[in-house]
Amino acid sequence: MASIARRTSPKRLASSAYIGCFLLFLRDKPNTIITSSGNTARSFFSHGLAPSASAFTPSSLTFSPRSLSPHSGVTLRMSSSSSPPTSSFSHPSTNLVTIPEAIRAHHSKSPNVKFIDGSWHMPVGPSPRNGRAEFLRGPRIPGALYFDIDDVALPSSSNPKKLPHMKPTSKVFAAAMDKMGISPEDTLYVYGMEGCGFVHRAYWTLRSCGHEAWKVKLIQGSMKEWKEKGGEVEEGVLKEDDERLFRVSEMDLEKLTPKYICREIEGVAQDGDVVVGMEEVLNVVNQYIDGKQSDGGKQNAVIIDARSYGRFIGTEPEPRPGLRGGHMPGSLNVPFVSLLDPDDLTKFRPMNEVRDIFTNAGLKGNSEENDQSQKVICTCGSGVTAAALAVALEECGLRKKEDISIYDGSWIEWGGDDTTPIVTTED
Repeated sequence: MASIARRTSPKRLASSAYIGCFLLFLRDKPNTIITSSGNTARSFFSHGLAPSASAFTPSSLTFSPRSLSPHSGVTLRMSSSSSPPTSSFSHPSTNLVTIPEAIRAHHSKSPNVKFIDGSWHMPVGPSPRNGRAEFLRGPRIPGALYFDIDDVALPSSSNPKKLPHMKPTSKVFAAAMDKMGISPEDTLYVYGMEGCGFVHRAYWTLRSCGHEAWKVKLIQGSMKEWKEKGGEVEEGVLKEDDERLFRVSEMDLEKLTPKYICREIEGVAQDGDVVVGMEEVLNVVNQYIDGKQSDGGKQNAVIIDARSYGRFIGTEPEPRPGLRGGHMPGSLNVPFVSLLDPDDLTKFRPMNEVRDIFTNAGLKGNSEENDQSQKVICTCGSGVTAAALAVALEECGLRKKEDISIYDGSWIEWGGDDTTPIVTTED
């Protein structure tokens, strides 16, 4: 050993030790790619793309003291695995993807990569847009499917209040997945058409109803950007009998036995209570009222309202007739449009800005003292834009997915019930 040490420079010994430690690290984290900054980054599998078999051969890994420098950068190929990327860091996100990333996934022609138009628009105004009609007319991403949040929803037989686009049952969701040709192994890329700031509900529904959460991606960018950056486009009007225009409401669900298996345990979603009802929300509101009256007390959850400030304080009318104005006592107001890029509503603002918007509205991070277990309930007019809050909260790192719920009935249910408490000024 002494003779080797004499013939090996201290610099080379240090490099060898570095490489040895690095290989031990890779042994324990086989799905990792190291980038030039030294951070754990996305794996091909997080985008539904498997590298070639040659990527796993020892010869594909090359090392040198220079290439392992934290400033020069090296990409280390990974072993084949279908598990999600593991990292102690919550960012960069593997769920929000750019247009170029989505185009690469589309060019892969992988049978396990599916593109889904999740466009939806408010059915109000003199000439409201309709996501299904726009998908029928085109343009579309070639091979894309359409996910209709009004159709893939809680059936009327289980929805006595006739609330719109409520989270579907497992059977309804599985039947829709079968009709769309989607399997649990597929990676789904969800997009919205130009100016659609409501696509988050389709993305949220797919992740919350049984598809593996890390296999559902939300494309940040419009069809215009898709075209500008070389994405393929399918033009032309679809035939009315095109299978992509199916409706769950026209299926005989009682006679169906779906093949798609939702990721559930004994009927309870693994990610916990992704939706809450009026009773749970009323408990949170009463807890706030009781705590305020006693000048103390800690809420188990905080409610965040995605509606505009005017609707929140009752100075603007609700778009749906017959609803009272105002908000739930103790709730915070974060208008969902404030989280979106004003130049392109299919994108979020930078996540540091999103985080600041939430904290400036009064939301504390779960890492702050005495706030470790506080959940967040997102609400809005009918449960659609609440999904934008839910996605943003997870992506900016203020809450984990399992700590975020949506009040599915939202203001249609709360504001339409004369017995629920409402305030029309700021608390």
